[in-house]
Amino acid sequence: MSGRHLSDDRGSMPLAMLLIMVSVSLSALMTPLLLTQLSATRADVRRVHALHAAQAGIDVAMAHIRAAQDAAHEGILNKLPSCNDPADTDPPPIFAGRVGGGTARYEVTAIDYYDKDPAKVTGGRIACTSGYPDATPKYAVITSRGTEPGAGAGGTPTYRTISATYIFNITNANIPGGLIHVYKDATTDDLCLAAESGTPTPKSALKVKYCDKTDPAQIWIYNQFLTITLSATRTQAKQLGMCVDMAAPQTAGNAATIDYCSDVTKPQQQWSINDSANLQGTTDGVNLNGTCLTVKTANKDGSPVVAGGCGGPYNNVHTWSLEATVGAGAAGSITNQIVNFSQFGRCMDITEVNVNKGFLIVWPCKQAPDPNKVLWNQKFTMPSIDPLTDVGEGRVTTFNPAATPKVTYCLKSPGSTAPGRYVTVVVCPANDAAEVKWTFYGHNTSYSTSYILVDYQGNCMAPTDPKVDKYPSGENVSKIVVQPCDGSASQKWNAPPNVELQFPLKDIHEK
Repeated sequence: MSGRHLSDDRGSMPLAMLLIMVSVSLSALMTPLLLTQLSATRADVRRVHALHAAQAGIDVAMAHIRAAQDAAHEGILNKLPSCNDPADTDPPPIFAGRVGGGTARYEVTAIDYYDKDPAKVTGGRIACTSGYPDATPKYAVITSRGTEPGAGAGGTPTYRTISATYIFNITNANIPGGLIHVYKDATTDDLCLAAESGTPTPKSALKVKYCDKTDPAQIWIYNQFLTITLSATRTQAKQLGMCVDMAAPQTAGNAATIDYCSDVTKPQQQWSINDSANLQGTTDGVNLNGTCLTVKTANKDGSPVVAGGCGGPYNNVHTWSLEATVGAGAAGSITNQIVNFSQFGRCMDITEVNVNKGFLIVWPCKQAPDPNKVLWNQKFTMPSIDPLTDVGEGRVTTFNPAATPKVTYCLKSPGSTAPGRYVTVVVCPANDAAEVKWTFYGHNTSYSTSYILVDYQGNCMAPTDPKVDKYPSGENVSKIVVQPCDGSASQKWNAPPNVELQFPLKDIHEK
């Protein structure tokens, strides 16, 4: 009888048992890893939710700040979100809420108001004695905390805290005010235009005093309509402040005074920087008259300021030098002048009206009631801006309208950022020379690349540091060079005074 041949499976069972044991061991090993990974993922998700909640708190605070205005879009101080009392170590949140339909919450834990950029200057925090800032702020530092509950009833919540600086839309935000010096040489004292105090009596006389940056009676602002305002007199009740004034007729010897600035600009309060660096008056608000502000007794502290003659060489009687922080007056793109943003009272200037001088400077912006009468050496035609891209490419040109034949001059890059290499003007070449090609960037989505003038090598036009390289005449007058572009204020030209306000949040960081 034949039998079947049986296979030998004696090793199958041990092998199967081995595989089962290995699988169980791997499962035991992988399960904690998977659980740890899952837990980490959930923790990451909670952190993201908490961060989004903190960002929502910043948005809520910013919306309340922007809503503090009337129908004419004028800010209302007592409607700003409440301030924190520095003595309160655990204040309640200013705003709090849930984000959408989720579980994350935000708490705006602090809003601190400042009159100076807190990133640049220590101090400047505005007190809040009535729950809102006591003075008009320029900046608000908002702190917001986001919270995402932990997993389960006893889970640990996740917190994220961020801080951001809000920039207020303030008229003349880039014009802090500055000194107006009388011309000084090696033998004379440094004297400045001054009122009797920081809160002068209306119609009180002006004088010159030893220059003092800390004296509120000496800090002036040069406005768009050619009025000169004492900065300290701008208050919530009198927002225009008090202006340099000289009642008609402006005849020789008449005293210059300070009086409330008129709601409708009066010619007796308009003063233009002419070609001789005089502050010249106007009778009709259109044409310059023959009256300039002069020092009655030269080189004397306390001397009255009176009506006098104009023109002539620089001296310490009728020549004035405005610090850049005083402001640009009426100068800007509308007058075909090119104003530097960091030195806001200074314009690009063909030095001494000499196209062969070898360098250009940033000189106090020249003014006239009729902008067509500003001297040509500060008037330039910029490349036209494409409204779709906010970029203009081409030449920057000027010409002397009194010259015959007419010669057009082009702004020329030195082609180098090395010390001693300056921007100049040359007769515009007939060919397509690279060194006279410029690209002007208007307002765009990036603060750093807005309002910059870039040469053919990608460098930005800028003034020199006057402490290192300056023009010997005037008050700390910079020459003009090109530098590697860095987004700084000194590299911006014809930017509006409140250009930073077009980017309302800055210095956003997690705490």
